Amino acid sequence: MSDNPNDGPRPGEGSDPDRPETPNTPPANTSPPSGGHYPPPPGNYPPPGSYPPPGGNYPPQGNYPPQGGYPPQGNYPPQGGYPPSGGYPPPGGYPPPPGNYPQQGGAPGGYPPPPGAYPPPPGNYGNYGNQGYGHVPLGHNPGRLDVGAALSYSFDKFKANAGPWVGITAIVWAVSVIGLVLIFASTFTAAMVAADSGDTTFTTTTSGVAIVMTAIATFASYFVNAAYVRGALDETGAPQKPSFGRFFQLTNVGQIAVLALIWTVVSVVLSFVPFLGTVLLIVIGFLANFALTFLIDRNQTAIESIKSSVDLTVKNFGPMLLLLLLLAAINIVGVLLCGLGLLVTIPISVIATNYAYRVLTGGPLSPAR
Repeated sequence: MSDNPNDGPRPGEGSDPDRPETPNTPPANTSPPSGGHYPPPPGNYPPPGSYPPPGGNYPPQGNYPPQGGYPPQGNYPPQGGYPPSGGYPPPGGYPPPPGNYPQQGGAPGGYPPPPGAYPPPPGNYGNYGNQGYGHVPLGHNPGRLDVGAALSYSFDKFKANAGPWVGITAIVWAVSVIGLVLIFASTFTAAMVAADSGDTTFTTTTSGVAIVMTAIATFASYFVNAAYVRGALDETGAPQKPSFGRFFQLTNVGQIAVLALIWTVVSVVLSFVPFLGTVLLIVIGFLANFALTFLIDRNQTAIESIKSSVDLTVKNFGPMLLLLLLLAAINIVGVLLCGLGLLVTIPISVIATNYAYRVLTGGPLSPAR
């Protein structure tokens, strides 16, 4: 046995010292590196230091750039950013379906607008806001007031929708008769009481009661006229006939009350002026004939409506004077027929007056038939 311990077999060697080293046998006199790990054998392995650190602290999967230079997994742009295969546009940008829909610039993706925004159906509809599908289209405005045409138009309109007009006129007629009876009864009662008591001022008393009752009736009658105007505006300028309830759907009621109060005060004051007061009342009524119409149709104030009516009447003085004189004669005939003729003559007069308003202001005009 040798005294030198180095003469014995080395690690990794067999008992035969003449056998060549195997490829996995470390070279002689080479100690293992710290940690007990030998370096990798020669070959096409990555250089030392390229391996991830020991201990399993590998970066999370997906943070390595994938082969081919693609962006890391999970960090791709959201779907829809890439153009889909085949050259189609991204979602939301598809062309509209086949058909003759109009191209809408504001609709997303070029689709036609949702139901309700389609253009109106074919027809000879005018550019008026109150026309709709299924209604009678508004007719041509002649632009010139013809008295014969006004009477013919109003008579045709009355025949086509006589029920509501006769109904509202019958109510007005009945209320008017009741009002006249109350005024007469209250005046007669006041006179009898004054006479029985020996009061020498009974004439003043009865006159005061009559004035108060007349003022109340005048104020109330203005709202009746407003109901007529409401129906006539629809009859002459709307695509559908007014129903009975439409007459009572008043707007701008506060200004109607102001206008009624102005007219009541003027009527009462002028009643104290014999003859001349009556003439002035007729002239004022003629000039302010369209005041209620302007007030309801255009939501004007009471003062504005009076100014508009005077301006329109003065500019068309001749045709308006002829029309109103003719209508007054027609209503006199209606009174002579025991008052029952007013059921026809009053509606015709109201419709004819509003026909004149539509023509002279150039507004929409519904056809007579």
